[in-house]
Amino acid sequence: MHSVRSQVEHVLKEGENIIECLSCSLVAHYCLTPHAGFFAATNKRLLFYGIPVSETNKEIIEEFAYNQITSIEEKRGITGKHIHMYYKQDLYKFQQIQGMNLFDFMVAIKEKICMFTASPKERYPV
Repeated sequence: MHSVRSQVEHVLKEGENIIECLSCSLVAHYCLTPHAGFFAATNKRLLFYGIPVSETNKEIIEEFAYNQITSIEEKRGITGKHIHMYYKQDLYKFQQIQGMNLFDFMVAIKEKICMFTASPKERYPV
């Protein structure tokens, strides 16, 4: 996690901490070829940091507010496990997941989504 933190540290906001992180590739509506990087769940948002491939190709930084995630789920395919996420009506696929605990990552994300989308009454019942 320390090497991931050093890669992503410059894009974190003040008071933002990484909770869980995956090494994976992003396939989105604007780019159909997978882009390698890190998918991080922070205490404030989800963040994908795409590693720059060369000096001419810049890093890709995608951020996702928890309260605007319509759905997120784990899928199993021929090439392994994937995450499919709908964010503001667009589909984002996170593929080629490596070396991290996907279960803990998904639990952390779903917990944050509940926190950010539930009303205070639902979060703290009397």
